[in-house]
Formats: sequence, C-alpha cells, structure tokens
Amino acid sequence: MDARDPERWSHPGAKISNILNGARKTHTTAVQARIDSVEQQKDVVDITKALYQVAKETAQTEKEVFELKQKTAIASDVKAVLDSWVRYEAAEREQEQRQLAEAVIQKVQDSLKDEKLQKQILDNAVAEIEQLVKSKAL
Repeated sequence: MDARDPERWSHPGAKISNILNGARKTHTTAVQARIDSVEQQKDVVDITKALYQVAKETAQTEKEVFELKQKTAIASDVKAVLDSWVRYEAAEREQEQRQLAEAVIQKVQDSLKDEKLQKQILDNAVAEIEQLVKSKAL
C-alpha cells in the first residue's frame, strides 16, 4: 500500500482492528487445535493401563500354558516308563509260566519212564477194563 493511498489514512483504527482480529482468530485456532490434540490424548493413560493389564494377563496365560506343557510332557514320560515296566513284568511272568510248564512236562515225562509207574498205570487200566467187562458196559 502506498503512503498516498487515501484508504490507508482514512481508517487507521479499522486496519489495526483487522490485524488484531486476524491474530486473535489465528491464536484461537491454534489454541483450539492444541486443546483437541490434548483431548485426543486424554485416554492414553487409560488405554496404556488396559494394554499393560492385557500384557500381564497374556504373560500369565503363556506361563500357565508352558507349565501345562511341561506337566503333560512329564506325565507322558512317566506313562512311557510305567508302560515299559508293565511290558517287562508281563514278559517275566510269561517266561516264568513257560519255565514252570516245561518243568512240569519234563517231570511227568521223567516219571512216565519209571517202570514201577508204567506197571501201576497198566494195572489200573486193566482193572478198569475188567470192571467194565463185569458190569457189561463193554
């Protein structure tokens, strides 16, 4: 604006008023923007607390999951050992029964080789046949 401009000298108070009003509007807008910015952040503390609580719960849950996995692994190992012992004991019983049966069979076979026993068995068989003949069952 030129110094010779009549408008410049005609309303000097209006020009200053316009400048001040513009500055006030700019300042008001800046303050309002700052208020809005701070207002958006007012929930940050609550959100941070909630996130921290969720993180704590997640850590606790992960700890419990890890402990349960460890307990499951230990239980599985114990079961495997116990199953192994059961199989071992069953095999031992089977072996003992087999040995006992072999011993009994061997004893019976050895006793059948005894001539006295053979004669006694033969005599008993002949007596039973004679008894059946007498009773006319044969």
